[in-house]
Amino acid sequence: MDEGLKKRLLDEFGLTNEKVAELAKEGVESEADLALLTADQIKQVTGCGLVKAAKVYNAFRPVSAPTAVVSPVVEAVDPNAEVKGEKPSPAQVSSFASAMGIDPNMLSMFMFANMAGGTGMDMDLSGMLPIPQIVAGYNPKRRDMPYMIMGQLERRLETPIVIINADGSVNHELTVRYINSLEEGFEPAVDNVYNDEEGKPYEVVRVGVDAQSVHDADPLDSARALQQNGMGIGRVRWNSVPLEVKQVTYYAVTRTKEIDPANEAHLAWLRDHISSTSTRLVFQGQAPKALSEYNEAARTGSLPTLRVMLGRGPRRAELMPRRRRTTPRDLAGLGRTEDDL
Repeated sequence: MDEGLKKRLLDEFGLTNEKVAELAKEGVESEADLALLTADQIKQVTGCGLVKAAKVYNAFRPVSAPTAVVSPVVEAVDPNAEVKGEKPSPAQVSSFASAMGIDPNMLSMFMFANMAGGTGMDMDLSGMLPIPQIVAGYNPKRRDMPYMIMGQLERRLETPIVIINADGSVNHELTVRYINSLEEGFEPAVDNVYNDEEGKPYEVVRVGVDAQSVHDADPLDSARALQQNGMGIGRVRWNSVPLEVKQVTYYAVTRTKEIDPANEAHLAWLRDHISSTSTRLVFQGQAPKALSEYNEAARTGSLPTLRVMLGRGPRRAELMPRRRRTTPRDLAGLGRTEDDL
């Protein structure tokens, strides 16, 4: 046994030479060896009292380094983060309330007390928040808190409320004005066309319509979107053609019938006369009545926007398409005669 350990056991803990020798017989040669034994084992080997054995054990047992207590990292919650499922998390509600400048505890209490009552998101939060702040955070590409509250606002007003620009982007300023007018009791825009102070028309769409899904409509068939290269029915290229030319064409097809999309001669005339430098006066000879319709609509501020939204269906869930798309009929009796039956 190590002399330093032996001397310490004799002088510090009062063990006799015989008891130290018993430890040495068990293989204790250093303090590291003694640290492997428990207090009961030391008492059993040396025959000393339990208290003395405990003192020896506490003196030589390994002391582990203190573990640093690390506070859990609380990640910041983005108020614009997408809501997973039908209900926002408490953290999303609190973060959204802070961003809106209202009491997070109050909003959380009302919202989740309402959910506990089994009404889900039926509680109308649109009346608790400023409309400019709701509209400013609205983005049809995200299913977040502003999107949910805009949906509540639209259901309460019972009419589409989102005004979009010609490129399909949301016009937040005009949307706020339009919603405020509806809140004050004004009638909704006729045919979902909103005119600003200068008489410029804007289309009004429902909450959730993706701005990128709104495209230029074919003047010859306003229910169809033009191809991305501007090609329409009858190989008429509408790319870069002024809007007023498209609108006169629309009136000539739908109202005055001066242009027939099924008439190849009319399509050939459009291909020859319609270009990026054309004006509505090009129709003076071909469609004068449609030109008059345009002038009257421009005077009353009811010109069509000629924009159409493309519907996007959900992706198929299966990896391989199914071969059979109808319910198979009963083939149990196929090939059997009346005698067999």
